[in-house]
Amino acid sequence: MLRRLRLNPFLQIACAIVAGAALGFADPVLAVGMKPLGSLFIGAVKLMVAPIVFFTVIGSLSTMDGIRQFSRIGIRMLVYFEVLSVLALAMGFAAAALLAPGIGFHIEAPPHAVLPGAAAATLPQALADALANSHVLQALLLALACGVALALARERGRRLSALCERLAARLFGLFGLVLKAAPLATFGAIAYTVGKHGLVSVASLLELLGTLYLASACFIVLVLGAIARLSGFRLLRFIAWIKDELMLVAGTSSSMTAMPRLMDKLKRAGCAPSVVGIVVPAGYSFNLNGSNIYIAAAIVFLAQALGVTLGPEQLLGILAVAMITSKSASGVAGAAFIALAATLAAIPQIPDSSLVFIVGIERLLKARPLTNIIGNGVACLAISAWSGKLDRGKLHAAALD
Repeated sequence: MLRRLRLNPFLQIACAIVAGAALGFADPVLAVGMKPLGSLFIGAVKLMVAPIVFFTVIGSLSTMDGIRQFSRIGIRMLVYFEVLSVLALAMGFAAAALLAPGIGFHIEAPPHAVLPGAAAATLPQALADALANSHVLQALLLALACGVALALARERGRRLSALCERLAARLFGLFGLVLKAAPLATFGAIAYTVGKHGLVSVASLLELLGTLYLASACFIVLVLGAIARLSGFRLLRFIAWIKDELMLVAGTSSSMTAMPRLMDKLKRAGCAPSVVGIVVPAGYSFNLNGSNIYIAAAIVFLAQALGVTLGPEQLLGILAVAMITSKSASGVAGAAFIALAATLAAIPQIPDSSLVFIVGIERLLKARPLTNIIGNGVACLAISAWSGKLDRGKLHAAALD
């Protein structure tokens, strides 16, 4: 019994969160010094995710059948991502407009507190940054080109594509070893968050925090729940199926840390490897539902706090800009904050220096990465089902139907 408890990833992460929070309250100075534990882990994950995506996608596309499958699911995937992005942004706008978390704060943005990289962002630059700052998107595009080239080479490319598949398998094994340090990283990240900010320091922003959590919950239940029902699986059962990955994401504040394990579980749930290898990596740049909700709600919150009225035309303009800038929120901790700064650059009525009022809740926004990973899992299952690439037998064996 003790051995099973010791090895349970869910319990390990839960204990790490409790221990980190306890240290943050008991000794804030020591807790702040724990930050490198989380930072080093995130750095190791970022280092491994790009090559995993690269070799996995090449293996999926290195045959003519792989290319034909991609062409069939590619349009469905892109349409799905854009529709879900619009719905997530609309949910963020609606929640902030109805709950009005910024009314009554009456803040004045510091004139010289411009965040690095925020003021210089323009719409064309934001479009370029979406590619330049996303290592996953870069690896995905390069892998698509290499996969097509190997498929066109036919027999001559099969040996190299087989090598890529073996390398992907080895990288997944190595990533499993890295994940053994996840509880330690979670402890460091939570200790730093509580020690540095505490709950009192963000008391004035708790209403915004509540708005974001409520909007995310509504999006998961209403939008993702409806998609799951139409696709023939149960959303709550799927969430329970990936509980270990959700705990990892909650501890590290990055949905990227759980991507390889999510891909593995989706294959076990019946999704075709070729679909998983394309949809999940692409989703981490094009289907970040939680980040979209955050960007929209944060903009409305700052407008309310600054006394700026946003009309329907302005909201539609913000929606169009956010559809581009949100693509740079690549699932790594802090990326959505940079995407928010890029979006504000297109709204002169809201100075980018006002972002200093939101920094305090960044590490408390667990709803954002959690919504991202749930959304990408649902996307893969749904697109697999609609493309006829979902093994219903495996889905039933996983008790998800």
